[in-house]
Amino acid sequence: ELFRKDFINSFSHEFKTPIVSIRGFARQLQKDNEHRILSEEQRREYTDIIAYESDRLARLSSNILMLTKFENQQIVTDKTSFFLDEQIRRIVLLIEKQWISKEIAIDLDLEETEYVFNEEMLSQMWLNLIGNAIKYSHPGGTVWISCKRQKDTITVEIRDNGEGMSPETIRKIFDKFYQSDNSHKSEGNGLGLAIVRRIAELANAEISVQSEI
Repeated sequence: ELFRKDFINSFSHEFKTPIVSIRGFARQLQKDNEHRILSEEQRREYTDIIAYESDRLARLSSNILMLTKFENQQIVTDKTSFFLDEQIRRIVLLIEKQWISKEIAIDLDLEETEYVFNEEMLSQMWLNLIGNAIKYSHPGGTVWISCKRQKDTITVEIRDNGEGMSPETIRKIFDKFYQSDNSHKSEGNGLGLAIVRRIAELANAEISVQSEI
């Protein structure tokens, strides 16, 4: 019950922030329709903010639905055999715009590795992890991705050279809605790594983080 209330409180707060922003700027535009007090530049800025916050709400809704679905799921269906290395390459190409815009180099060291799991579900894990590595990397930095198999163990490592994380952040990083850096608040909603952790649990995998400022 405590966890449920905490989740609802966090969820309500995350939803309320963009809604208040959208409402405020929409009302300013309504006033402007009557009195023409805004410049063209201000009107454009306000509509951009409304569009951005609407996208943020849509992403939040999608992530909440995805996390709820995975948390309620106990058995993984639609398992197929596929190659992890090829899947990771496809994800890197899929988000090419993100790393090219920041002039980030992607260094791949991927051994041919066959794996059996729900391919779509695992794709979401790589999207979130590699996306985070790119988001928190400095422009012009490097993201390293490796995939190795040793006997019965497969290890995938994703590494970046961003600012790093404090011990407190590392302890909380997989918690729902947790965001360590308020300056990045608008770029995410603190659900990506919670989704990653749940997918790892369903895959009977371990996930860990090593970092320092």
